[in-house]
Amino acid sequence: MGGLDGQRPQVVILGGGFGGLAAARGLAADRFDVTLIDRRPAFEFLPNIHELLSGVKSPERLRLPLDNALAGLGHRFVNDTITGIDPVERSVGVDRRRRPIGYDALVVALGGVNATRGVAGVTDHAHSFKSVEDCAGIGHRLAELDAAGRGVRVVIIGGGLEGVEALGEILRRYRSNALLEVTLVEARERLLPEAPATLDSHVRALCRAFNVAIETEAPVAAIESNRVHLQDGRAIVADLVIWTGGPAPAPELSAGGLAPKGAWVAVNESLQSNDHEAVFVVGDAAEVPDAVSKQAYHALDMGECVATNVARHLDGRELVPYRPSPKPMLISFGDLTCFIVVGGRVASGPSLSAAKEAVFELVMAQLDPAPWWRRIPGATARAGQAAHELLWPTLTSPRALLRQANLRFL
Repeated sequence: MGGLDGQRPQVVILGGGFGGLAAARGLAADRFDVTLIDRRPAFEFLPNIHELLSGVKSPERLRLPLDNALAGLGHRFVNDTITGIDPVERSVGVDRRRRPIGYDALVVALGGVNATRGVAGVTDHAHSFKSVEDCAGIGHRLAELDAAGRGVRVVIIGGGLEGVEALGEILRRYRSNALLEVTLVEARERLLPEAPATLDSHVRALCRAFNVAIETEAPVAAIESNRVHLQDGRAIVADLVIWTGGPAPAPELSAGGLAPKGAWVAVNESLQSNDHEAVFVVGDAAEVPDAVSKQAYHALDMGECVATNVARHLDGRELVPYRPSPKPMLISFGDLTCFIVVGGRVASGPSLSAAKEAVFELVMAQLDPAPWWRRIPGATARAGQAAHELLWPTLTSPRALLRQANLRFL
């Protein structure tokens, strides 16, 4: 099928996260004219941003420049802000161009924005947990508070994956500070409600040795500059508030007529929009018929599936369905332990942190399109930092070495 210019079909990808980059990788430059648009200049490895709180990771280790990544694939990168999506005219407007960018097929991989859940003060008084910049800022603030030599009162709102991993990283670096107080607040009845219930009790048990309070069934009413108000009338004093409220649909989805306000884009089993046949959706932005968790590994698989379906759609062939592949979930808790969840079964042990680090290294290498010899400096730097921050503290601590062998099935 010919494109808008009579040559290669033009494919526009909105968003350079896991789903968008995976889709770009699956579209050959000799067959498609691909443009990826993102307001951020770099891909960010979000599953490991919690490690910025402790300094185990640095911002540059979690980023891949999108201009290099797209150039390596033979595609075009536009570092700009989306101003509008017109699925009828099949075009996308961006801030610094007078004319919209046309497409034969559109891949929407915009992810989500910070979900404030109607809580007053989130934007003004809480640190969001959505990006490398966000978590690097939290890490910097924690270091400042710790260096001040007085009490440090941290409130983490949200006891899901992000909140629990944030707590683990704070304990990794600052648990020796006797003046540290951390409160983890969750609106639902237990921590990690999407995982087996045994994880809740195990995280609580690990926290008993530290000055950590866990409040479940405690919805937040409002946040002020120095305290968090709960709906039951209690107030928690805080020097730092971390908000891990999860994702909400990007406003561009409803503004472009792809979804109702406040909703994700409804798609069929092939990740094609129910309303616009030239639009495909991956990652958080997709409301798939059979719900899947909004995790990076699903976004990668969705991106690969959509690349296939974009080609099939433009060739007039039948689309293939997206079939989520079951994968274990790795949940780190600082240097205290790491959990692996497979179906309804859970294992725990600090040695599992190596598995999570391996996933990080493998996926970063997979997404980097540079020839292998050009990837060596980045991979070496990432491995060097991992050895310094993760391996060396273990080798120099007899207690940490003993913990490595303590693998338990929960």
